[in-house]
This record gives sequence, C-alpha cells and structure tokens, in this order.
Amino acid sequence: MLRELEKVVMETENVVVGTDVGNISAVANGYSHFKKPNSYLAPMTFGNCGYSLPTIMGAKVADPSRPCIAYAGDGSFGMSINELMTCHRENIPVTAVVFNNGQWGAEKKNQVIWYENRYVGANIENPSYAAIAKAMNCEGIKVTHVDQVGDALKEALKMQEAGKTCVLEMMVSKELDDPFRRDAMRPPKRTLQKYKAYEATKEDIHGQPTDIRRD
Repeated sequence: MLRELEKVVMETENVVVGTDVGNISAVANGYSHFKKPNSYLAPMTFGNCGYSLPTIMGAKVADPSRPCIAYAGDGSFGMSINELMTCHRENIPVTAVVFNNGQWGAEKKNQVIWYENRYVGANIENPSYAAIAKAMNCEGIKVTHVDQVGDALKEALKMQEAGKTCVLEMMVSKELDDPFRRDAMRPPKRTLQKYKAYEATKEDIHGQPTDIRRD
C-alpha cells in the first residue's frame, strides 16, 4: 500500500506528506520521495500520537495551493479524528490516509518481544473511519485491496482540490512486522529471581493473528 501511495505522490505536483508515530508511519519514511524541499513533515523524536492530521492541516493553511496528505495508524488517528470537524468548519481540505488493523501495532510488537504475547490494551475495536468522516460532513473511501490504493488516493486528491476533506481507510492485516528500530528491541533478561519465569531467550514467533480484514 505504501508503494502504491508513493507512485501517486510522485505524480502529484508540489505535494506535502505528514506522518504520525507508529510502525506504519515510520516505515513510510522509506517509501517517501519528493521533488521539492519542505514537503515531508514527521514528529521525529517527539513521538506524539495524533500528529499528522493537525500538522497537515497547518501546512494546508500555510499554502492552500499544495495538496496535503496525512498518514496515520488507526490508534494515532483516533487521537485527532475530531479535527475532521475543524476541516469542514474552517474549510481546510486535506486527505487523511488511515491504516486500520484494529490494534496498536507498535505496542503489540513490544508485548510480543518482551511479554511473550501477553497483550494488554493493544487490541482496539474500530468503527469505520470512512463512515465517521462522512458523518462529519467530509468524504470517506474504504480500501480493501492494494489494487484500489492508487485510484482511491487520486480521487481523494481531486476532492481536496474541490475543497473537500477525505479519509482513505486502508484495511490491512493484523500481522506484526519487525519494528522500524529492530536493533533496540531485544528480549529482556530478568535479574530478579521472582521474575525468572518471565525471562525470554528469543522472540516468540507464535500466536500472532494474520487475518485480513475485508469487512
């Protein structure tokens, strides 16, 4: 999906992309290429969830002529989704790409590595973000297959040009890939005897859900 998004971004004149925190957004760094400077906005070491949508709204206000796109995971987007009402109310048309896998993927991967698949607070039951966007007087498109990505983004950018905000809801699998800072993620060594039972000598490769959500 990131590769298909990149193809459209490279074809789009003067585009600005903003990414959120989390593995999906961080991996997007490697798929983003721009023809002009000042075209990529990322939270860097701030690590603040909910960054991309309000940031890309600011970019749109600063230069309304530039197409502005936000990338966010479903967890991070849930922290800024209310800004869709601001987009409508203040006439700030942008495009938000939301990767919906029903989980805090980065945190869940940490729990695979350090806590042997004992997940706490990592699974989230999401509504349809595309439907929420429509309820907020914006537009929404649900994307269920990689072949739909390019056309969906092109359609959303046309809406933006016409003054309409659109949310692209990307339905992705629950499979947990390696974190973008794999070198920092090592199984823990327990030094206290009472915690020895929880010591992990290697990452557990079992029990990760891999279902593809098509609903």
